[in-house]
Amino acid sequence: MDLSEFDFLTKLVAQVFESKYSLIASFEKKEINFYVGYGIPEDQTLDLVTLASRVIESAKDIVVLDDNSQIPNIKKFPSFKSEFALAFFIGIPFFHEDGSLFGFISAIDDRPKQIDTKQIELLRELTNRTSILLKNKNETNLLQSNELILFGHSGDGNPISVFGTEHSINEMKKMEKALRVSEDAFRENFDNAAIGMALLDEQGKWLKVNKRVCDILGYSELEFINLTFQDITHPEDLNADLTYLEELVAEKRKFYQMEKRYFRKNGDIVYAILAVSMVKNEEGKVLYFISQIIDITEQKLIEKELKLALAKNQAILDSSTLVSIISTDTEGIITEFNHGAEKMLCYTSEELIGKFTPEIFHIENEMEERAKLLSQEHNQSFKGFEILTYNAKIEKPNTLEWTYKRKDESTFAVLLSVTAVKQKDKISGYLGVAVDISELKKAEAEIQSLLDITNEQNHRLKNFTNIVSHNLRSHSFGISGMMEILQNSYPDYFQNEMMQLLFGATENLKRTIEDLTAVIKVNLAQENYEFVDIGKMVQKNIESLALQILDSKLIIEVNLPDQLLVRGIPAYLDSIVLNLITNAIKYKSNDRISFLIISGVFIEKYLALQFEDNGQGIDLKKHGDKLFGMYKTFHENKEARGVGLFISKNQIETMGGKIEVESTVGIGTKFTVFLPYEQN
Repeated sequence: MDLSEFDFLTKLVAQVFESKYSLIASFEKKEINFYVGYGIPEDQTLDLVTLASRVIESAKDIVVLDDNSQIPNIKKFPSFKSEFALAFFIGIPFFHEDGSLFGFISAIDDRPKQIDTKQIELLRELTNRTSILLKNKNETNLLQSNELILFGHSGDGNPISVFGTEHSINEMKKMEKALRVSEDAFRENFDNAAIGMALLDEQGKWLKVNKRVCDILGYSELEFINLTFQDITHPEDLNADLTYLEELVAEKRKFYQMEKRYFRKNGDIVYAILAVSMVKNEEGKVLYFISQIIDITEQKLIEKELKLALAKNQAILDSSTLVSIISTDTEGIITEFNHGAEKMLCYTSEELIGKFTPEIFHIENEMEERAKLLSQEHNQSFKGFEILTYNAKIEKPNTLEWTYKRKDESTFAVLLSVTAVKQKDKISGYLGVAVDISELKKAEAEIQSLLDITNEQNHRLKNFTNIVSHNLRSHSFGISGMMEILQNSYPDYFQNEMMQLLFGATENLKRTIEDLTAVIKVNLAQENYEFVDIGKMVQKNIESLALQILDSKLIIEVNLPDQLLVRGIPAYLDSIVLNLITNAIKYKSNDRISFLIISGVFIEKYLALQFEDNGQGIDLKKHGDKLFGMYKTFHENKEARGVGLFISKNQIETMGGKIEVESTVGIGTKFTVFLPYEQN
């Protein structure tokens, strides 16, 4: 067996696991008597063979390690001197018939890896093949130590002479038997291999394929016989494949391996790793090519999706010029620095990536203050990069205002959100997303200044209105009192038309000042909120208005659940209920039996308190836009002043509610008072 096939197998093992190195070795009386490596530097070959042997020597089946510390007594093993930082090892031993270790096949790397059952299955197949090849190699070496036996043949194929001893003839028979066993084993491995295997002639015609090739490409074995590999190879990959094949025939290479695309029978593209070796006869003529095909379509599609996702992420990073996006490793070293960060901080990504942590942007005294707060909260000390990431590390929301420092030392305010980046539930780095809020902070300051001015002006206005209200009311009542005294003392004077007008004006002034005072109380009062039982408040007002209700013959129906509690200002709620009931009394219809239905329903976050009557109604098209205005009346009622609905609307809105009306002239009116109910 030519050594090149072992070279091919080691390279295939490395390909399966995407590892730097791979090894095949065999033992004779516990000593290594043969080994072949792939990718291993010459100065490390013996050390890695020793390492692999040490791992495998006591194993009974597959071994998987992820660092040197798992190798038993490695420090006591004097011949192991390599500084290779092992992060991945997989190997399978194979044995003599007596159970002693015959050899092993393994893959080694200094990067951690995740393996799946398909890879393990492939490794077992390759191990079986390697074991058979090594046994055949040993038997061939033994036969070469005996006498050489030559056969002569006549033209019709009959033997004409045999040269050699009886012992040599027996050895030859053993060789023939071993060859048959080898052929049977190869056929068995060929037919049942987990990877696709095929034999092709010099023109590329398929001679024999195993079941796995049929599964991968969708053709039956009979259909393959009528095809060449050129027929189903993607045109873009065909030239490379043919070039490698020519080099193989010309013995410029011992085998070749390539990634290529096939067309499946249904037209789909199949991505595969193709490995090809060649078998020639004694005259040097090509007998056939051995092709091994591994389907990597699923991996390629995942790889394509991953590349697309990475491209999208990169596009997002590059296009986010108004947002700073900075990623780091677990130690804080910057690994990504987008265009937004470059624009915001005036650094280039080349200046920072792999060299600095985000601490370079932060002001020292802010970091110290934040460290103190964290220490008080978690009862431990904090410093450096951990100050920025600790909350993200413990999965606590971590969005805070910070001051960033540009390259030129100028500063600006940002809102920074830090998130831990995880791979398989293990933190692999951190992502910081910052937005410049300096303009927002300026606007905030301006708004606060305006609020302060407004509060001051409101305070002065409140004092002014209180003074005006008090003084006007005092003078008004004084004038009104004097007019009453004058009327009582000199009643004849009030027969004069001018005196009557003066008395009426005095009464109107008094009433206007009372109305203004009521409005001021609504707008400036700071009443305490309480839970009020609406049902009891409605009943109290009905009882208070009993004589007016009886006199008006108004029928009132109350449909409210028991214990209907609303959080509000009791005085306002009482005023609202009173006003809406008295409105129903004032504006009832004289043409029919009058009624008022008071009910309550829940609508989303509100309690909707409804007062529905069958009174005179309001023309909303004509008066709807001024219905809740001050001094707006819509009927010929002498008692109407146009203040009640204005005050009620202000009271309702002060408590966070709203009022709506539905009305038709001659049919009736429904007022709906919406009061917030969620906070209950």
